Amino acid sequence: MWQRSDHSANSCTAETFFWLCLPVAVLFSSCNARAQDFIDTTKLIFEISLPTTPEQETGSASGIFNDNSISLADSLFLYREEINSIQQSADPYNHALLEQYSGLGDTYQTLGLHEEAITNYESAIQISKIQNGLYNLDQLPLVEKIIQSYVAIGDTENASLKHEYIHYLHLVNYSAADPDMISATLALADWYIASFFKDNFQNYSNEQRLINNIVGSQPRLTSGLVDNNSVFSGGMQNPNSALFESILNGDIKGLNPRDIEDSRLIKVGSMYENLQHDIYATEQPDIATIVGIARRIATLAYITRQEMEYERHNFYFNSRYNNTRQEQYRNSQQRMDRSYESGRNALQFVVNVLRSLEARPGLQAAAMIELADWNIAYGKIAAAKQNYQEAYALMTSDQTPVSVIDLALNSDTPRQIPMLATHFYSRKSAGIPEDTSLNYRGYIDVSYTIDAQGNVSEIDFHETTSDEERILQALIKETLEIAKFRPVIQNGEFLSHGQKNLRYYYAY
Repeated sequence: MWQRSDHSANSCTAETFFWLCLPVAVLFSSCNARAQDFIDTTKLIFEISLPTTPEQETGSASGIFNDNSISLADSLFLYREEINSIQQSADPYNHALLEQYSGLGDTYQTLGLHEEAITNYESAIQISKIQNGLYNLDQLPLVEKIIQSYVAIGDTENASLKHEYIHYLHLVNYSAADPDMISATLALADWYIASFFKDNFQNYSNEQRLINNIVGSQPRLTSGLVDNNSVFSGGMQNPNSALFESILNGDIKGLNPRDIEDSRLIKVGSMYENLQHDIYATEQPDIATIVGIARRIATLAYITRQEMEYERHNFYFNSRYNNTRQEQYRNSQQRMDRSYESGRNALQFVVNVLRSLEARPGLQAAAMIELADWNIAYGKIAAAKQNYQEAYALMTSDQTPVSVIDLALNSDTPRQIPMLATHFYSRKSAGIPEDTSLNYRGYIDVSYTIDAQGNVSEIDFHETTSDEERILQALIKETLEIAKFRPVIQNGEFLSHGQKNLRYYYAY
């Protein structure tokens, strides 16, 4: 197999605020019983390009038997010798041991021996606490390395505990609205979402988890977090029991909404709500952060639609669940409407904030395009067209030629929408930073048609004899069947992409 040497996406100017989001996959249907034998689906990432992109050989998978093994073995010996020497001194917690344990952990981690790496990082953290205080921030890089090892061995639970510990260290050291505290809170929210995707959508061994774990949960707090009137009057409306009042009517009256939501996503909703309150409580609220959290609220709201589409495409019989009020609610139009309205309100709030600040037309147009993409994703085509036309009007008022606007909106690589969402089998869903270098194992060429409403059909793959590729093809196909893409936009009108020929690179 071969891979691209440079996988960076095309980008537009900061003024127009447009960026590419790589379409990526969701799961599952056939061949799931065999997938675990070949692929760690919890780590699987798809990234796409055109087939004509320059290529190079795919790098070999990392492991302990490679050209670096001898030098790494030497490093292990030297670190151990130095640790033994220092430990024989009068001070068993000599600060010099911190560097040695950390270096030994790095070596083990490079070798793929993650349990040993974690043990040595923990030893380094213990020394850091003794030397610098229990809640010192110098231990953060070590905790982050431990998280990397837990993620590498698929231990989501312990990785979550370490993410929460990092957040706690920030709580001890920073005020609620401090930029570092906000960044730590948002990082924890991102991890909760990624772990939810990994456990529920990308784990073949837990394919019924969404259904089996719905008992004992609570409703996510998203609708109302960006209520326009309350925001502009200086306050935030606190969503409570009234949030789900509309869905407790009719045939599903009596259902407790706490029975149908994942606890991690509930936490994320509460974190966003509390952040907005903390920021508004400051003397000079940071508008950029408020807008960013509003967009995140839309991202959280979209997960409901993803849950519903996933469940509809992957039916698993469960006698305790099928034909219950929980199932009726989870697949109800009321729930889909609530998902749509929550995100729409959040993105409309962003538009209103930028208008009130008289932001540059390009930034206002970018926010309007996000709202348009949101409407397409939910099949609200008329509303989407109106949004796009408003965006065109904003940019043409700033002397931007229509041809330039068309170029910014369209690309040879289709853009999965909403672009702000967490999509299946992406870096975001895997909890991997955007700048992380991936070791691509190969690629799969696929062709499909995208119509004028962003729907995919006529999916076709090149013939293959590889069992691994058959599994990956099934995942890509499942993804495309429920995905939405931005259609070709020309002067605010929607056109079909026609047939697209693309290359899906994969890493896991």
